[in-house]
Amino acid sequence: MNEFTTEADYADVFGTDGDFEESHCFTYVQNVSPEELLGELKAVRVSAGTAVTGLSGLREWTIGLYRLEDRAFEEVQPVGVVPVGDWTLMVEYNGYLGTEPEVMLPVTRGRTAVSHMANVSPVGPFCWYVDGSVRMSYGEDPYCRGGSHPDALLDVMRKVGFGPMEDPDADEGEGEGEVKSLTPAKFALAHHVTGVRLTRRLLERAEFTCGLVAKKPAASWPRV
Repeated sequence: MNEFTTEADYADVFGTDGDFEESHCFTYVQNVSPEELLGELKAVRVSAGTAVTGLSGLREWTIGLYRLEDRAFEEVQPVGVVPVGDWTLMVEYNGYLGTEPEVMLPVTRGRTAVSHMANVSPVGPFCWYVDGSVRMSYGEDPYCRGGSHPDALLDVMRKVGFGPMEDPDADEGEGEGEVKSLTPAKFALAHHVTGVRLTRRLLERAEFTCGLVAKKPAASWPRV
């Protein structure tokens, strides 16, 4: 990257698509093709050879599956994967699997992955995986980080738009008022770690290969 990316660079990444902005999970996995990633996640392919175009197409495909009212679909998460340079981007509408270590750690052995999501909360989790372990992560509070190197990205988090990253309890007035959305800052942080620059144009034109990933490793997947 030639210049430091901040939340301002991702303010318009969803355009007017407020629905996807409020309910998504983006996962970047290094040195693996989309087909290989679906294989490692043991995903069931849907309409093999057929792709859906853009985030809007991925959302409609996902909603269409849920409308089938098949209980089998309660056990799986629809995902779309697309290559972006040396990385594969996995996108979920109204999903969370990328931020689940139980799902992601096996596929991150020997490679790096980053995942972040939003759903209801304007903050939302962020996970950084390296070689089968969690390097840094947080759930609903970026001040409460875990992993083997919880502070490795602290300075970067401050610069991309997470704020001062100080203990919110240190100031009695902190926490009053509307909570700021960290979605653009999370995209910028993921960009810093991966070097992958996502744009509104790219996401609108991406041709996603789709599959169904079990929410639990032992789940039975529907054949469609």
